[in-house]
Amino acid sequence: MALVDATDLVGTLGKLGFAQGCIVEAILVTVKGDGSFNAAPMGVRLVGLRIELRPYRTSATYANLRRGGTATINTTHDPLLFLATAFKDQVEEQPLVEPGMRLQGADSTVTVDVQKEEVTSCERSLFFATPVKITVGEAYPRAFSRGRAQAVEAVIHATRVKAFSEQGRAAEAWELLRRMEECAATVRRVSQPGSPEYVAVDRLDEITRSWGLKA
Repeated sequence: MALVDATDLVGTLGKLGFAQGCIVEAILVTVKGDGSFNAAPMGVRLVGLRIELRPYRTSATYANLRRGGTATINTTHDPLLFLATAFKDQVEEQPLVEPGMRLQGADSTVTVDVQKEEVTSCERSLFFATPVKITVGEAYPRAFSRGRAQAVEAVIHATRVKAFSEQGRAAEAWELLRRMEECAATVRRVSQPGSPEYVAVDRLDEITRSWGLKA
């Protein structure tokens, strides 16, 4: 593990892939009212010296962010981490949150100070977060894997499928299911059975079928 000097936090974020104005997918760890932790995938955006967080207002993440304080943004290429934290009630093997609110298995952890909320729509709010510390745990860069990228994309689509289905937005849910099938087809073409991405899309298929949904 390596800590980054506070004077170069934004520069380090750029090296980690946080390009200005672009959404990157990460796993956000927040603190519940009872002091325990909640980990959930979220797209975050670096704008200037702050990171924007846009949770759904019905989510546990939103309720936790409203209390302010500290949260962590954890980066990873592991689709199984995205799957587990997105569907906690259906994936028994959950990653631990280590001291410093670091998600076990994360490549890097960005500690942020959560600040004011702005309501942007009836569905979402915007929170601004200021980076205060970065812990880098991954020593070597990784080659780009279409399989892992598509597995993460499938998980992100699945979180919206469930939300849209509950809201009666059937057409949008079915379109996302179709996209998930395309993602899974790519994974099965370029990755090996037993790889994290292959396991993730197979497990995701079981989860969506348990909802009574099939593309």
